[in-house]
Amino acid sequence: MATYSHSKLSTFDQCKYKYKLRYIDFVKSELKTIEGFMGIIVHQTLEKLYRELKAGIVNSKDNLLKYYLWMWQKNWTSSIVIVKKEYNEEHYKTLGLKYIMDYYDRYSPFNKLTTVGIETNDRLNLKNEDKYYVMIDRLAVDEDKNYYVIDYKTNANPANQATLDKDTQLAMYSLWVKDKFLDAKSIKLVWNFLATDEEKVSVRTDEELVEMKEMIESKIKEIESCIEYPATASNLCDYCEYKSICPEWKGNEVKESKERVEPKYTRQKLLNAYLK
Repeated sequence: MATYSHSKLSTFDQCKYKYKLRYIDFVKSELKTIEGFMGIIVHQTLEKLYRELKAGIVNSKDNLLKYYLWMWQKNWTSSIVIVKKEYNEEHYKTLGLKYIMDYYDRYSPFNKLTTVGIETNDRLNLKNEDKYYVMIDRLAVDEDKNYYVIDYKTNANPANQATLDKDTQLAMYSLWVKDKFLDAKSIKLVWNFLATDEEKVSVRTDEELVEMKEMIESKIKEIESCIEYPATASNLCDYCEYKSICPEWKGNEVKESKERVEPKYTRQKLLNAYLK
């Protein structure tokens, strides 16, 4: 019996050597990229928004921005890696500010849906007593008992609709919602792409969910029978915490851009625009 997650399964598909290091050998790494760091702080800020809304407290945009900047300063360390050397810390910090401001403007006053779960922490039962880890950024419901499995994305390029319609992460979460909330009339999968201020939605049929669950269970069977773990080079390697010990990269120099790009947004410009 083991617990699997979307991250665990996608790591296996991305690079079996990385999977072995992380999930079999339990090799720990302190490496953090600034994209991941910024994403965490943005998620924590939106978590604060909805947790306090559940308690009847409506945060102002200004309060959320101050919280974001405070959390950034509190958690920032010089060891956080900036892979794209043409950018700096200020660039990513101000991107996060913009994401929060745009999100606030789009969804305020936050009364169209009722939040029933934030950062859920549960398991979905699979075959052979295996489990699938369920952590939903936000689970909400409308007055007609339509449920919304909501995920925040801070990556620069949003996935297209065809890709989202095949996504397994939120679809697996929806199976858990069906088990836990028997009053669900429908379940919609929702992605908030914060970089482009877009919301994209996908809906699955019961037949599609059954087929997908079987596919996930088949993938787990493949993982559990795996005996060789070769490294696979890709454009994601620069963000890998194991790059320094990977046989695909060991001894190779990383080519870095020497050109620095000025941020399109600065913190002061964003705040000035907000305060107008």
